[in-house]
Amino acid sequence: MTELTDRYLFAATRSLPAAQREELSHDLAERIADTIDARVDSGASTPETAEHDALVELGNPAVLAASYSDRPLMLIGPRYFLVWKRLLVFLESFVPATVAAAAALGLVISGGGWEVIGAAIGIGLSVAVHVAFWVTLVFALIERYDTGAVGSTDELLGWTPDQLPQLPEARRPHRRSDLIASLVWLAIAAAFIVWQQFGIVWIGGERSSVPLLDPALWSFWLPYLLVLIALEAAFAVWIYRSDWNWTNAIVNVALSAAFAIPVIWLFVEGMLLSAEFVAMVEPHLDADAVRALSVLFIGGVAAICAWDSIDGIVKAARGGGRGTLDFPGNRSPRPAGR
Repeated sequence: MTELTDRYLFAATRSLPAAQREELSHDLAERIADTIDARVDSGASTPETAEHDALVELGNPAVLAASYSDRPLMLIGPRYFLVWKRLLVFLESFVPATVAAAAALGLVISGGGWEVIGAAIGIGLSVAVHVAFWVTLVFALIERYDTGAVGSTDELLGWTPDQLPQLPEARRPHRRSDLIASLVWLAIAAAFIVWQQFGIVWIGGERSSVPLLDPALWSFWLPYLLVLIALEAAFAVWIYRSDWNWTNAIVNVALSAAFAIPVIWLFVEGMLLSAEFVAMVEPHLDADAVRALSVLFIGGVAAICAWDSIDGIVKAARGGGRGTLDFPGNRSPRPAGR
């Protein structure tokens, strides 16, 4: 059994209940082997191409799995189910979020406050429902008036064995969750840098147009931080694809330092916070409170960046993966032999 057959078996059984996977995998492996032998014996395929041709003959593994599990793929009928599912998942993955983000930005620019969050979520959910409804309606009409000239599901999807998924790595699911968490937090950080410029101070229950960060920083430092966030996002994607090693750990340390050093320096020099924000907050704080908050801010920035740097170094030292620092919920099984 080669990797191509393994990938086909994985694709065909991954959506089935655990109790059915082993039986189907065994039966399907025998069927593939018999099909390969039959094609070679009949001269329909050469030994080099017989496996590929056998998988083409069997067809899309998702369709095959549905027939084995007695779960028909149906919207109204089975012909367009996988095409409908692929398009719907693709559109739902970004259209509602994009519309919600654009709506939120418009509401913030027009002077909206915290109510923007609820409004954006409502708009996103509404768009998601509309996308699902209209895509389903279009496919229902296509299937209703289908003349049968379009072809099989495999032809509609353009499926070939080359599209089979790679076999899963033991730690890939953990890296995926790391990637999602990183991108979400980086998006929040970038949005905050832009949003705070419109004012985050509340006076008498109303938001005042007093920015948190000094507007003069837009001449260099705030764009610098936005670029740094974009680099962090690209680095997170790179880690997902390549996992941790010493080179990536060094890059991670450099990115952390590139954030911590300027932010702490700007804060110590009194250039980070806007004069208006400081003037509004200072009357409510005594000298001890200001000193304590300053120490907490500097220590917090330094500690977060140091933790991130050390975590990357430890992950590289242990050969990659997630959960290399010893605390609950941050450990994952290490591959055999390490």
